Amino acid sequence: MKLVGVVFALAPLVALGLLVPSRQASASADQPPRFEVAGPAVGAPMTFIVYGDTRFTQRSDVVNAAARRALVARIANESPAAILIGGDLVYTGTNEDDYETYRSETREWTDRHIPVFVALGNHEFRGCEDEVDRCLGNWWRDAAPAGLSPFRWYSVTLGPAILAVILDSNAPLKPGSEQRTWFERQIESAGPRVKFILVVLHYPPVRDPFYPAVLDEKQVARYLSKTAASLRAKFVVIGSHLHNYERYRKKGVTYLVSGGGGAKPVPAIRLFGELSKLRTAVNFHYIRFVLQGDTLRATMVRFDAEERGDNPWSEPDGFEVQASK
Repeated sequence: MKLVGVVFALAPLVALGLLVPSRQASASADQPPRFEVAGPAVGAPMTFIVYGDTRFTQRSDVVNAAARRALVARIANESPAAILIGGDLVYTGTNEDDYETYRSETREWTDRHIPVFVALGNHEFRGCEDEVDRCLGNWWRDAAPAGLSPFRWYSVTLGPAILAVILDSNAPLKPGSEQRTWFERQIESAGPRVKFILVVLHYPPVRDPFYPAVLDEKQVARYLSKTAASLRAKFVVIGSHLHNYERYRKKGVTYLVSGGGGAKPVPAIRLFGELSKLRTAVNFHYIRFVLQGDTLRATMVRFDAEERGDNPWSEPDGFEVQASK
């Protein structure tokens, strides 16, 4: 497995904005890479952000651009160790202008040297029915972490305690498939220092059943329902695709839907075990994760695009996951 170190932490290198590449002696060019974000000083908390469905584009009919930009600015002010985006970064995968909108609107992330790790969504392939390679080329060049090509899924370590597995839910995830075999290997080989495993993909494996499964995403939930209880690490699975926020817990695994990055909102029925019980229909948001010792705290940070008062921000949902003793 190729290990590409992208070390952003409290060291002087961060202040200088330098990347420090490293590679395992056992590196293999035929396996997806693992990227590395250094953890904070011993005892200090680590903050990172997860959300999706930003739909960077100049079109005004498919996105609330003001909400999208407000979220981007607020995230920058969080000074996170990393940002993970669950797909539909842009509206049209063939449109290079959409990627330029992404680069220009997130320039503050770049200026602050915040590493961004993106998953593939369905809109990364929009317009690419006969030219998938073109869309992948745009994504690898303008959005994916450097060094990822030709792979479509990969992993990231956030300090020693968190492993994030970034999946491509457009590709097969059934048992025996290439991605599924790789996914199981990441889970089963996680070292004893890994306390939490995040699974980030576009199509959410658990969500309001009003919306049917798209491809193989439910395979992730089936696998974890059989294996998670036997593993030391605790799991949080974050999907996007549905332009709202939802939270579930199934067989010891927390499942989130975080698709409120700016795309045109869709309703959430909030039945069948949904835990947040939000009463707001439109929920532009991101999720702030903070690791402190053995506790991973998550907070849904919501932006009210219709609020005309002084403070459109609220934190209407949150939860904690405790590491195994």
